[in-house]
Amino acid sequence: MRFNETSARASRLLLAFVQKPAVVVCAVMCSLALALVFALTPPARAQSSVEREYEIKAAYLFNFINYIDWPADTLPPAGGTITIGIIGESPFGTALDPLNGKQIKGRSLAVKPIASAKDAGQCQIIFICPSEKARLAELLGELKDSRILTVSEISGFAQQGGIINFVSERNKVRFEINLEAARRIQLTISSELLKLAKPIKT
Repeated sequence: MRFNETSARASRLLLAFVQKPAVVVCAVMCSLALALVFALTPPARAQSSVEREYEIKAAYLFNFINYIDWPADTLPPAGGTITIGIIGESPFGTALDPLNGKQIKGRSLAVKPIASAKDAGQCQIIFICPSEKARLAELLGELKDSRILTVSEISGFAQQGGIINFVSERNKVRFEINLEAARRIQLTISSELLKLAKPIKT
């Protein structure tokens, strides 16, 4: 997959998100949202388009946390750890590594692989990898009442009950949001994030 050249400045700001405190991240993200939908752009150093794509998706995962509110009893106390669980064969390479230990919402962020939905108890976000397509229905069934933000890039994920699905449109990384699925488990998604999302038909 090859991605068109667009705004280099926007790309640098996006990749800098994980280096900035939450308040600055929100301001930058809102500003970018008015100009583009997080277009992929060529990096300053030699890097494949796939690596670039997953750096963008990793930055999105980080920033989703700022724009989504979980029920109070599902988040760890201040100073605790927000956990992103990865189910399946991760396509991210090293793109998620910079997220470990970052501070967000007064908590530390951790990314860890998990074997199945049964191991997701301490997670606030679960990314279901494309390798798990064959058992997607099973995984979503096990997670449907868990109040965990489910994210993937499997075609039809949001239509099947997942909450956020990454999609490619005109060589840009975009995402769909199943708002009904989010509301059902009491996740509140900000209007700013919803403005960036593609509508889905369920």
